[in-house]
Amino acid sequence: MRHTQARLGATATIVALGLSLSGAAEAQGKQPSAAAKQTARQLLVDCREKLAAKKLPEALKDCQGAHAIMGVPSTGLDLARVHEAMGHLVEAREIALEVTRFDNSAGNAAFATAMTEAEALAQSLEPKIPSLVINVSGPPSGAEIAVKVDAEVIPPAAVSLPYKVNPGEHTVVVSATGFGQRAEKVQVTAGQTRTVDITLRPASAGGDVVDPFGNAESPGEEAGGRQIPVWAWIAGGVGLVGAGVAVGFGLDFGDAQKTVRRDCPNNACNESYTPAEAQALQARWNRSLGLTVAGSVVGAAGIGAAIFGIVTAPKKGAPAPSTGFVPWIGPSGVGASAFGHF
Repeated sequence: MRHTQARLGATATIVALGLSLSGAAEAQGKQPSAAAKQTARQLLVDCREKLAAKKLPEALKDCQGAHAIMGVPSTGLDLARVHEAMGHLVEAREIALEVTRFDNSAGNAAFATAMTEAEALAQSLEPKIPSLVINVSGPPSGAEIAVKVDAEVIPPAAVSLPYKVNPGEHTVVVSATGFGQRAEKVQVTAGQTRTVDITLRPASAGGDVVDPFGNAESPGEEAGGRQIPVWAWIAGGVGLVGAGVAVGFGLDFGDAQKTVRRDCPNNACNESYTPAEAQALQARWNRSLGLTVAGSVVGAAGIGAAIFGIVTAPKKGAPAPSTGFVPWIGPSGVGASAFGHF
């Protein structure tokens, strides 16, 4: 008996939903096909089941599909409820308000119920939606200031006024002509009004330029506030290669030393070595030792030159130095070339 009652209840829900969607043609003055109505009906049922199971992204997709097909209060109300469950309070209230403005002059009872519930939902969401109050200082009065919250540009007239956002983290980016750009991440909770104070400094005075996406500057750019010369990056790369060569052949030289101590004490290899093998072991000894020393010299010189270039690089915006030198590394040794006006 209980199974029969449950089945009848489910049937009644689907029948009511079918009547609700069928009334959309008369209410909206359009005639969706039978296939479209059947698709929307199934999508709405699936959306409600997934919402109850907390499968929110899947529920959102189903409800968006159903509302795109029918665009009636029943589909809009469910879509608003999914947005609310996902924390999208701004979107949920906007959709709920759209539902309340639906033209139900035909007097569809299901639509009227959905519109009443949507109005109650919109009223309950209003005090929960947080706001950001963005105050910008630094630029003179009348300066053109650009403000963005996440990817949305805030009209100048709305800056410093409460701006509605969803609960969670947001990135506020502020910039002005002749001034640096600043970005700040802020966290807001439901119902909170948070003030964000951002000060811009003139670019000529070293105003901070902040990448809101956290991308690192590439080599050769003004990293760390200094104009690092290209030769410093090249010297550092050569130094790292030299250090790697020194480590690799240093390990091989150590292994050759162990072999010589074991098999060739007093520079005389045992009888198991042929003259050719003994010569090969000696050549390995000399090659590994020579490349270890050479790699160490090149590595130390290259890394040292790179550090010098970074430390002595002029600050960004400063004029280029009139004198200086560029270190060089070559097969014959290391050195430096001076330049400038004397």
